[in-house]
Amino acid sequence: MSLGSPANLTSNTSSQQQQPHAPPPANVNSVLTAIRNSSSPNNTIRHPSERVLQQWSDTYLHHHTCNYLTSLLYIIDWESSTAGGGNAGGVVEESSRLMAAILFKNCVPKAFSVPIDSLLEEITTNDNDTAALRVFIDQLRHERNVIRQTLPNLLFRARTDINNYDKTLMLHLQLALSNIALFDFPTGWPTLLEELMHVVKNGSGGGGATAIRGDNDTGMIMIVRVRAIQALRMCLSSIRHRKIVVQKGRGRRGGGRQQQQHPMMDMRHLESMIGKAVHERKEVHRMACNIFDGLAEGIVQHAQLAVTGGSSSSGVGQEGDATCTAWQMECKLATQYIKCMTEVIPMLEIEQVVHSDPRVPAVRSLLDNLTQICEAVKAYPFVLTPSTLMGVSSIQQEMTIQMDKLYRATLTCCMSSMKYQPQLFATQITAVLPSVVEPILTLDEAVLQSMPVKRLIVMTSFIQMVLQCALYDERRKDRLGSKNAVLSMLMGRKGGGSGNDESGDGSNPNNDPAVIAARETVTALLAEGTIERLIECIVGKFLMLHPDEVEEWESDPEGRYETDLAEEAMLDAASPRHCGGALLMTLMNVETDRVAKTLLDLTQRVFQQLPQDDVNSMLSREACYRALELCHNSMIAKGKRRLNFSEWFQAELLPILQTELAENSPVAMRAMQARAVTLTQAYALSLKGEEFDAAFQSIAKLMAAPDLVTALCASRCIDYLAILSVQERESGEDSPQLLAVRSHSVFALGNAFALANRAESEECLRVILMCVSALVEANGVYLEPVLQAIAEQLPPLWERAGDSVPIHSCLLSVLTHLIMKMGYSTVENSHVQAVLFPLLDYCTDINVVNRAETLLEDGLRLWLVTLLSSRVATMGSKLTSMLPRLEMILRSGLEPHLSLKVLQFNSILLGKQVVEPLGDFLRELLVTLTSRVHVKAKGNGDEMEDDGGNGGVGSKEKDVGTMRDAIAALSFADILMQLFPDLGYNISSPAIGKVISYICSGSENGQRLSVTMPLLEVTLSAFGRMVWINPNSFDEVFTQQNADPSQREMKIVALVKTWLGVVTSVSLATMISKKAQTIRFIDQKGTALSLCSAICRSPTLSRVAGADIVEFTRQLLEVEARGNISTETIVEVACGATRQVVGDGPLGDAANMTAEMLKLDPLLTVSLKEALDNAEKAVAMSSSQNSIM
Repeated sequence: MSLGSPANLTSNTSSQQQQPHAPPPANVNSVLTAIRNSSSPNNTIRHPSERVLQQWSDTYLHHHTCNYLTSLLYIIDWESSTAGGGNAGGVVEESSRLMAAILFKNCVPKAFSVPIDSLLEEITTNDNDTAALRVFIDQLRHERNVIRQTLPNLLFRARTDINNYDKTLMLHLQLALSNIALFDFPTGWPTLLEELMHVVKNGSGGGGATAIRGDNDTGMIMIVRVRAIQALRMCLSSIRHRKIVVQKGRGRRGGGRQQQQHPMMDMRHLESMIGKAVHERKEVHRMACNIFDGLAEGIVQHAQLAVTGGSSSSGVGQEGDATCTAWQMECKLATQYIKCMTEVIPMLEIEQVVHSDPRVPAVRSLLDNLTQICEAVKAYPFVLTPSTLMGVSSIQQEMTIQMDKLYRATLTCCMSSMKYQPQLFATQITAVLPSVVEPILTLDEAVLQSMPVKRLIVMTSFIQMVLQCALYDERRKDRLGSKNAVLSMLMGRKGGGSGNDESGDGSNPNNDPAVIAARETVTALLAEGTIERLIECIVGKFLMLHPDEVEEWESDPEGRYETDLAEEAMLDAASPRHCGGALLMTLMNVETDRVAKTLLDLTQRVFQQLPQDDVNSMLSREACYRALELCHNSMIAKGKRRLNFSEWFQAELLPILQTELAENSPVAMRAMQARAVTLTQAYALSLKGEEFDAAFQSIAKLMAAPDLVTALCASRCIDYLAILSVQERESGEDSPQLLAVRSHSVFALGNAFALANRAESEECLRVILMCVSALVEANGVYLEPVLQAIAEQLPPLWERAGDSVPIHSCLLSVLTHLIMKMGYSTVENSHVQAVLFPLLDYCTDINVVNRAETLLEDGLRLWLVTLLSSRVATMGSKLTSMLPRLEMILRSGLEPHLSLKVLQFNSILLGKQVVEPLGDFLRELLVTLTSRVHVKAKGNGDEMEDDGGNGGVGSKEKDVGTMRDAIAALSFADILMQLFPDLGYNISSPAIGKVISYICSGSENGQRLSVTMPLLEVTLSAFGRMVWINPNSFDEVFTQQNADPSQREMKIVALVKTWLGVVTSVSLATMISKKAQTIRFIDQKGTALSLCSAICRSPTLSRVAGADIVEFTRQLLEVEARGNISTETIVEVACGATRQVVGDGPLGDAANMTAEMLKLDPLLTVSLKEALDNAEKAVAMSSSQNSIM
């Protein structure tokens, strides 16, 4: 039987990469029509327009077509688009202009990411399309110049009728300009930053920017100035975050010079490659820093005007609201100037010896000014109102808002300076750090929590950065200066140096008086008395529930849970509590023992000294518990237990957990109980057996607590404890924790389902269902008596799920665990079926948008578990009715590693008629999936591209699957031939033959092939089955490789040696496991039988590899005799391996059918002795024939 044509292993697949189809010509009319049609509610109109817009963007550089971006700019231009000209097709509505701006912004990276020089390299005298390429390059250069002139004109042209559409549109244009800066500065547009600075200072264009209309309108001028500095900040951010790009060697097209090897492939080029890239990056940063002086001057000027209530554009006759508006613009300018400087400071790259750098005086002056601004605007609320603004209504509130923004921007800039220039910023630590810490220590809780969350985040982040800075830490000063000398050399720096350098050139920061003063300031913060006070303030002012949260606990308990106690909220920094917690953990890392002792002392003092029934006392205890929960890792880390949780749990937490609170109990008491639950969860690993039992029982009872927040916390804790008990299982025996969980699980499940009826939000219902799933996982068949009660709860939950992906995912998890753990009795339960099959239908409906991406994989896993636990007599018709859906999934190519497994077990249960109609399709599918092995990806993976580059060009073709899919396909092919030998061989042999041909080719394009061991094992196993069915497969596969006889023989020998090496390799796990040894023997016996069969049919194989195969089989026969391995033992072990797939519950018919199939499998049951005898005869005959010849 022919296996078809072999895989083409020598063709250059990358040269076959197909370019996208050419889009229609882009002009103003066609682009505007497509934009308008893309918003049509009619799918037949909208979808084609969306596709053509995507084509214009994706193929901008492929088909040598321009005008798309300039057409978009013409549509965006409000003057040209409202003039009603013929090109604009009449007045352009604002929504179309906004869409044009978004499309322009998105296309800019693709249009500007390829340098003109790289396109010029493709021009050769031999190319037929050289002339067209030259024309395209000229057009591209012209269009980029037009964009550089037009875009600033659109941004900085003032209008009197600005609305929200225009504000959003301008934002997208600013982002587009920053995208251009990413690729075009400084080579393509070296004056970009200077032009923006000119507009910022003067309110009118310079260079490429046109003067604004209405220069007499000072308000419009200020708007343009603010817009310009916002754009400047975005451009600086893009330039600063530009990645180091290593360009590959570019070959000429059409037979020119050969493709150069990527320098990364030759480590000898590493130093020059990194050095060149770093040098180019430094040069870009140096040019960007040319605006440093202008920014520094602007910060001083506009910050002073913002604080004093003045304006640089105030004209005669301005008063009242006009003065206020001008002042507000000054505040925005001051804030944006500082934000721009925040982007510039990291690009200064001042070397280690700061005193010798000529830029240092200017930087020191800037940092002094930033400190003065911090001092001037630090008050909250701001109380000093300038006389020029006294007559303005609500000026006090507006002054506080603007000064807060200025303060945050300044402090953020200080953090940037500290991060990148810590030695220079050390001078400011003595002034700035106390001013940031002081409000936390002195302001009362109400005032501190009235501050904007962003302000608190910046303040706590500043303190954290100071504490984490090694330069300011007296204890780490001796470790300064140690660095990777090799990396320093590669990056163009001088030797690594040492923090203890005493050369006297000022390079040792330990000798810097400013650094010494900064260290003294930090040491004072951590001194005895101060750090304790700071911790108490963090606990009492940040971590304690404030009145609004207490009110929310009563009015919206599910919202309170999701805001502060849900898993998703635990790492949310955008709240006073979490930024205070982050500061506390930083202090814990810096001063672990002292902070731990302070927290424990504070908790004990609050418990012992404050009245137990006082509301504030209970809130304080809850805050202390929260602090201990946050720091639980440090409390028991580094080999030292700073908290005896077991003893503390018995004395203080367990009584709280066992207290029955009424619905009208004080919120503070309920909050303390909820916190005790989460605290127990955090320290659960420290609980002993009896304590774990008491904790689980008490918390399971709290799932029925009247307080919904406490019940939800208990549900999440029970989920964690149940999973923990399963993980704690030792050497196959049930641990005390697992026994405790099982003893209270029925009670816990009842409370969980009751809680599900109380919960309304999606997040809360998800938490409860995950708890149910964990309890089922921990119990398995022990829940058999209550299966009916569990099943009755599922249909109402299915009805509540609606279109919620998280809820459906949780239901999938619950059902999967139920079926895995309790077997066919679950599948056959009518209540379970009322949810199971509608849920499977819902999750596998790939015609619904995004369904395949969200639920298909989990749905297929549930389907597979259902098959494994089904009996044909009771479930056959339902399983058969789902086959059309399976065929649809298979034909779509989605999740083949699971869909093929589902098809496999359907075939076991329902027979050959499941696979037979799909034969032709499956043959092609297996070839496609295994093409990952023998077809190279179409993209070029040897070039690092900037973000926003044309990343779609080198993407893999859809017909090239993943390695996981290839392994799944080969495994399916093996089992299919085992089930139905003739049909399976017809379907599977082409794919297996191509993979074997690839493996035997040895190398490709001069490089040795690399095949992973899992892939090699499954390929050889499938090939062994194929050889057993058709012993001539060896000759057919190698004959199709079109090699001369001697090369074919060499490949046969190499394959056999590799094959025998793979099946005889023994891992440590196999050596210590009797069962693993038997499974390995099964693989070895199948290999021996297949190869012996092939020897009898192939004279070539018998001659070149027969002796090795016979020797291998002889040794295997001795192993079988010594180990007394019978056929019954082999079948039992093989069935046991299949048995592990499911779980604890009774299996369906698939288990028995698999066992019967294995009993009839010739590769398990045929005698090795008989095969060896026949092989020896074949080898002897081949040897005698060779002797005669």
